[in-house]
Amino acid sequence: IKELMDAFDPAALLPDLSSVVGIVTTAARYAVLAGPIVLLILGLAYLFLSPKEANYHFGYRCYHGMGSVEAWRYSQKMAGLIWSVLGLALTIVMVIVSGRFAGMEINETLSAALRCLLWEAGLVALSVFAINGLVMYHFTSSGDRRRRK
Repeated sequence: IKELMDAFDPAALLPDLSSVVGIVTTAARYAVLAGPIVLLILGLAYLFLSPKEANYHFGYRCYHGMGSVEAWRYSQKMAGLIWSVLGLALTIVMVIVSGRFAGMEINETLSAALRCLLWEAGLVALSVFAINGLVMYHFTSSGDRRRRK
């Protein structure tokens, strides 16, 4: 048993550190790029594939947008336009930003990826407020178009 224990090297069980760093960098890239790509796909789906009438299964649902067919179509159009543009812009920016992850140390990569994810979440939240605000500005809760003087 002593000969077996002398020959046993616990460090040999650990993976190579460079492969772990490569895996973490790749995972950070995928995490940063997943959100904008999903946002772009959702935006295009709302523009081209949204149902023509309000429903509770597919489409951008907001309180004022569910009041009438006209309000529903407007909310789908606005969500599609805003999310498509935001998704495309964020995808381009995040490809550039995540391309720099390879030259960073692991801690810098993770903190940069976290900052990117927080920016993405904040911009999506602002876009939701913008879409809801536009629909609320143009339509009443019953779906009637607001009259402006």
